[in-house]
Amino acid sequence: MKRISMFVLLLSLMGAILFAGGGKEDASKGKTEPVEVSGPVKITVWHPRGAGPNGEQIAKSVKEFNETNGKQIVVEEVYQGNYPTTLSKVVQACAAGTNPTMAVLERAAGVPYMYEQGLLLDMMPYAKRDNFDTKNYPDALMYYCIHNGELISLPYVRSTPVFYYNKKLFAQAGIKNPPKTIDDLIAAGKKLTKVGPDGKTQIYGFSMNIDAAWYVQNMTYQLGSNMLSEDGNSAPSLYDGVLLKVLKAWRQWVDEGWCKAPEVLQGPTKMKEAFAQGYIACIMESTGSMGGILRNAKNTGVDVGIAFLPTWDKPSAPVGGGNIAIIGRNTTPQEQAAAWEFIKFLMTDKQVAENSVNTGYLPASKTSVNQKIVQDLWKEHPQYKTAFEQLAIAQEIPWSPYKSQYEEQMNRICGKLIQDRNISAEEAIKELQAEAEQILPKKPKVK
Repeated sequence: MKRISMFVLLLSLMGAILFAGGGKEDASKGKTEPVEVSGPVKITVWHPRGAGPNGEQIAKSVKEFNETNGKQIVVEEVYQGNYPTTLSKVVQACAAGTNPTMAVLERAAGVPYMYEQGLLLDMMPYAKRDNFDTKNYPDALMYYCIHNGELISLPYVRSTPVFYYNKKLFAQAGIKNPPKTIDDLIAAGKKLTKVGPDGKTQIYGFSMNIDAAWYVQNMTYQLGSNMLSEDGNSAPSLYDGVLLKVLKAWRQWVDEGWCKAPEVLQGPTKMKEAFAQGYIACIMESTGSMGGILRNAKNTGVDVGIAFLPTWDKPSAPVGGGNIAIIGRNTTPQEQAAAWEFIKFLMTDKQVAENSVNTGYLPASKTSVNQKIVQDLWKEHPQYKTAFEQLAIAQEIPWSPYKSQYEEQMNRICGKLIQDRNISAEEAIKELQAEAEQILPKKPKVK
């Protein structure tokens, strides 16, 4: 029997309930027929955008839409927790017939799951009717938007990791430019590391979070393999030696003392705090954290530079974040039409630009970067422009219903290798292969 986490088991059970029950509408039972909004209609969007700039931005957008749409549409936004919690609540609500009209879903986990359960509305008929330009988005951000010719979501709160570095520490170490290659990173990391007379490390050269579907996946992609196969059914890098190479290197960096292993508890938060204090010279972190990183660094007097991610062979960068989708189950054609109007509003250049500038997320459309507020931000903080330019080399992890389960095991085993340091890279591969055989339906053919 394939091993599954309790979260995935819950979703599977909910999926069975969904197909057993009936609803007002079912996105899986026919082609979407666009209609016009003909009267007062109230719709809801559930999302993971919590307190602070994120929550403030979606509240601001909803308020502006409600006041200006002219179609008597009223949107209510409801924060539901992080991405997994939001997805779980949406699925349960679909089973109970109490689901929202729209949801903001993690693009590589939530969108595929909802689609394969027949819960997402195909917005393509609406897009064609309204001449909505789906090509106005970077290709890397559209992978989980159009599937089998259907427009099932649109990029909303999207990010990519970039390379953050302390300019002063780099200058003091005699390093003129940020590293372009992994070899450059290794050399810089060793140069930047400082150990005190007591043998304790005063400054670490580098640190990287345990996030298998971002950093590790991207490194395997740079080396010509991937975390998952194109059909999503197997794990090429797990068997072709590429993942072993990446894990051995990462462990070696930590053992050599210039790469700081992330903390077990609140690893990402503590890493960013250490960077702001000048305790770590460079890190890989999301653009979604850029605003906070720059603010904290300014408060501590750290001058932050931002560059593309260092590469092994071919340059690349992963993408992440959330897409917005319309739920086709238990929603009426009028509600679906109203939801499309709201999503169109969110995708206008003005809204995309404000969402980016006010939160640090990427400007998700090509034309939104021409907005004055984006150009002004890029002029004042060129780091944000660097992040957008990196999309030119961005790549996306293949569509797979097994991604979340496999990623969960990769992260767990990477923790044992990098944080606990109680297994070797070879043992990590062996353990992960045993897990993969329980999760993935196929074993890749190794040349």
